[in-house]
Amino acid sequence: MQKIDIVYLWVDGSDKKWLAEKNKWLKKLGHAIPEHRGVTSDERYRDNGELKYSFRSVAENAPWVNHIYIITGFGQIPKWLNTKHPKITIVPHEQIMPADALPTFNSTAIEMCIPNIPNLSEHFVIMNDDIFINKKLSPSFFFTKHGNTKTRHVTKHPKSKHIGFCLDHASSYQSILLLSAKMIEILYGRKFYKYAPSHSIDPYIKSMWVQCRNNPKIKPIIDNQIKNKFRTKAELHRWMFDLYTVTNGCGKLYRSRPHKSSRHKILDFIYNTLHWYKTGKSSYVCPCVLGHEKSLKKCAIFCINDSDENTPEMLRANINYLETRFPNKSEFEK
Repeated sequence: MQKIDIVYLWVDGSDKKWLAEKNKWLKKLGHAIPEHRGVTSDERYRDNGELKYSFRSVAENAPWVNHIYIITGFGQIPKWLNTKHPKITIVPHEQIMPADALPTFNSTAIEMCIPNIPNLSEHFVIMNDDIFINKKLSPSFFFTKHGNTKTRHVTKHPKSKHIGFCLDHASSYQSILLLSAKMIEILYGRKFYKYAPSHSIDPYIKSMWVQCRNNPKIKPIIDNQIKNKFRTKAELHRWMFDLYTVTNGCGKLYRSRPHKSSRHKILDFIYNTLHWYKTGKSSYVCPCVLGHEKSLKKCAIFCINDSDENTPEMLRANINYLETRFPNKSEFEK
């Protein structure tokens, strides 16, 4: 199998230098900041100390990883990280983004520049610091033996088949997914509107990403959007590169079926029994581990997706769970 790298985006939102710069640009842009929930909220940038445990999950369950790149800005480096480890490279924003796009607080803009990372392998996966590998996974979980991608998705059913209606009623995240799917429809006539990424670890082929990025209909849009200091509803998401790869025969979509553990115990039992095989290969997403422990044990990958409703007690519960689940110090720590 080809070499497979991991790419992380990471920010410490409590850093005073970073916070001062963010507030300066919020004030400078003023009314130009998009008015939608969460675009500049604290939980979007909050560092809950999860990255260390994400690295531990990689060391424990995916030791075959070739190299790990951490994209970060403002000179930020996790205090616990062993930067001298041969598998670790810190990638400053300045190294992959144009000068007129900096500083940036927009993860979507940063992601558009990932293929600019020097020495990045042809095959790589993207992880967030709140994503954890829960069981032993081989490279074949992400790529076929021929190097094609295996992208996990969930199925969303739009309330209307009219894309304009959907966009008008979509959240910022849903909007950029729909716009990305719309771009694929414009290029190839294929509709992927009912699909969405599953908050998992997403595999990519660098040459396919670059090919899509350089398409004459796409390049001007991305060149413009990477200058957005904060995320807007009118941007393209890396989901577009997943769909482009699938459309060009170099990848396949796989439906994710997370384990269910709700108050509807009988229905959950039926669902989990019918889909027992796929639940064990799916990702599970929750803002807090409390009440989700059973489902977390069943999944291949899990994501603790921070929320503005998380209390300090809930955040502590998350860290306590991670410390119990991944107690062993990894080779990537000092």
